[in-house]
Amino acid sequence: MTDISLGGKATIVSGAGSGLGQTMALALAGAGANVLIADNREGAIAATLDAAPNDGVRARLAGYVADVAFEGERIKIADACVREFGRIDALINNAGIGQDTIREDYATNPIRPWEVEAKHLEKFFAVHTIAPLRLAAAVLPAMIAQGKGRIITVTTSLTTMTRGNMTAYGGAKAASEAYMAGLSEELARDVDTAGITVNILVPGGAADTPMVPDRPGLDRRTLTPPWVMAAPVIWLVSDLSDGITARRFIGKDWDPKAPLEDAINSAGAPIGWNG
Repeated sequence: MTDISLGGKATIVSGAGSGLGQTMALALAGAGANVLIADNREGAIAATLDAAPNDGVRARLAGYVADVAFEGERIKIADACVREFGRIDALINNAGIGQDTIREDYATNPIRPWEVEAKHLEKFFAVHTIAPLRLAAAVLPAMIAQGKGRIITVTTSLTTMTRGNMTAYGGAKAASEAYMAGLSEELARDVDTAGITVNILVPGGAADTPMVPDRPGLDRRTLTPPWVMAAPVIWLVSDLSDGITARRFIGKDWDPKAPLEDAINSAGAPIGWNG
């Protein structure tokens, strides 16, 4: 795949202090984009900054401590991107929490749906469902003024959305994808917003990130490596993806060595469950 330049673009990556978010933030900066690393852990932001491969990439990164579970913090993230870079070209909704926040041994001691307390559901939906939609609302004014933009949301595999032991996580991610499907339709119908695309990006299986805890018998080599998100997210942010909206892309199925059109076709599907 031909190298893609994102020079001059400004992006927000939520939950960019580790895992998939860190991988995508560094990939975008490596392609020339300015990236706001939004995370609720100051130490994690520092870790991403320290992971920059060279001074050029490091210079294109800026950190902002915020918790996407709260409305005021979401607005501040959008404001911080404009303050740092003067514009917002892309929002990558990646921040998330795992089932281990309910019970650390959930992988070997499954959490049944009726065991999930209201406080847990409220947190999962605040982070995974409400935050992506409200962050999109916060960045839309800047994108509308520019005439284009990208909203990219990380959900999860369709099987995870309906798995018994994953109802808090999977259900909130499913609702998020449904919201994004509706948002893509609304934006596409008006000339003033048609240049703003909405797409889903998922790794395509349990990813080797801190959200997947070690457990007896787990071979982390069988997990999906975070780097599968790099090539598709760069393309999605670029001008080469103009007009591509209401799609879900599976990082594991994206071959960065293949011709671009082949990679797009092999990794893409309709957003949600329409396909």
